[in-house]
Amino acid sequence: MQVTLYSNDEIKGIRSPIIFIGLPDVGLVGSIAVSYIIDKLNMREIGYMDSDLLPPVVLVKDSLVKNPIRLYASNNDGNNDIIAIISDVPLPSPLAIQFAKSIASWLKGINARLVVNITGIPVQNRLQIDKPQVLYVLTDTDVGLLNMGSTKAVGLGDGIIVGAYAAIIRSCIASKIPTLTLLAQSHLNFPDPFASIEALEVVNKALALDVDLSELKQEAELIRIRTRELMKQTASMLTEAKASPTFYG
Repeated sequence: MQVTLYSNDEIKGIRSPIIFIGLPDVGLVGSIAVSYIIDKLNMREIGYMDSDLLPPVVLVKDSLVKNPIRLYASNNDGNNDIIAIISDVPLPSPLAIQFAKSIASWLKGINARLVVNITGIPVQNRLQIDKPQVLYVLTDTDVGLLNMGSTKAVGLGDGIIVGAYAAIIRSCIASKIPTLTLLAQSHLNFPDPFASIEALEVVNKALALDVDLSELKQEAELIRIRTRELMKQTASMLTEAKASPTFYG
């Protein structure tokens, strides 16, 4: 079964965007980070994705029903060149594969410049780490709009990535779309907004964005409480998969 993308007319004018993807995963790092980007850039909802493989779940926000997987767009310096894709439900393997293929096919059609995946990488001694390290993986080392040298992020080196983000990376490679994957050291089964902050610090410097992180820093503890239920659902899925989404050596 395929994942179908539904969008409004605004999406037709978007060309060569940067894409941010945030999915429920380790520490909810990507979910928290991309939700914050959507809020701070005043991004507007432009579409959603649906599939028979999705669980029977809808999000209710301000008394309005929202689809679990949504697309947002923002004007940046007068151009529609930033899109955010976010899910409120964990993506099991069959859904993740179809999701990735559908996303890559659509992104190729609008000539996406770069896909930025944001996620966490679990570390056992997270409580002893005041400032989580951010690791990164590039599928194309010649992305002109990126300046990783201005950040403190470190290349992953040798390792393996599995799960939904791996499916996205593989589909983007097949469609010749460059990807940057940021992996912030985080808790495995607890929401970790502080790891999200470090990932967004890298985003700001690498892409010369100016996302104000002060509110996220002030409300980190409140966000941790608000996202506990989603983390429980995600942790259950990870347990069923009998593997953490990301490993490295």
